[in-house]
Amino acid sequence: MPQPNTGDRRPKTASETWFYQEQGHGPPLLLLHGLGASGFSWRDNLGPLSRHFRVVAPDIPPHGQSPAPLDGDYRLEALAQGVADFMERRSLREAAVAGNSLGGGLALLLARERPDLVKSLILLAPAAALTRIPLIFYPLRLPGRLGRMAAVLLGPWMIPLAMRYMYQRWERITPAAVAGYARPYLDLRRRLALGRLCQCLELRPLDQVEDLLQGIQQPCLLIWGAKDRILPPSQGEWLRARLPQAKWRLLSQVGHAPQEEAPDAVNKIIIDFLHPL
Repeated sequence: MPQPNTGDRRPKTASETWFYQEQGHGPPLLLLHGLGASGFSWRDNLGPLSRHFRVVAPDIPPHGQSPAPLDGDYRLEALAQGVADFMERRSLREAAVAGNSLGGGLALLLARERPDLVKSLILLAPAAALTRIPLIFYPLRLPGRLGRMAAVLLGPWMIPLAMRYMYQRWERITPAAVAGYARPYLDLRRRLALGRLCQCLELRPLDQVEDLLQGIQQPCLLIWGAKDRILPPSQGEWLRARLPQAKWRLLSQVGHAPQEEAPDAVNKIIIDFLHPL
């Protein structure tokens, strides 16, 4: 359940105002969602994983129910620093960090910059070797008034279309799932803030990505959907070749959100990976 602030009188940091869900006890496991998503994307994972771990799933600004300042610093480095601050506030040191898409890219940055916080990595189609921004987010990257107009027009009605692009198993696109993703984007301000994040996203040259991966020493698990339209499995193979310690799991008939499309399989894979550590 979301945890309220409890009277700590220290000066607030930005990450202290983040919305998050927390369940369970035991070794810490942090779950980081993808671009345009929220902690809602882990709805079928929190309960099962919390039987083995202390599971924490934040909404990374400007997503979900966390703050969405229009002047926020949404560069990847700033978001990763925000995650590090959040982990320190919540006493999540030596945690397993799982990340899907954008969350996977943040997990990799965090593992290199703050190895004291990250004991192991679970990367679900991580956005690390991106060669282009996903097409569904291109309108939000338009400059000035064009980007604002896109944010106005691309409201919650777009959610089912986006999910069909991301999912392979369309039967998972239920009314409840659509409503859960659409609710935050009823707020135009949040759509505008998401547009700012999209404009801040910079694609790293592959040689810089390789340098980043060389600094990753933690045990690593790569989970990919064989039908991923956004980040094809070939990108996973590229990462796998540069993370020699990584274990690899390719899930058939699964798209870009393995934890949502095949939650039972993903939960078991994560539990089996972490329990021997």
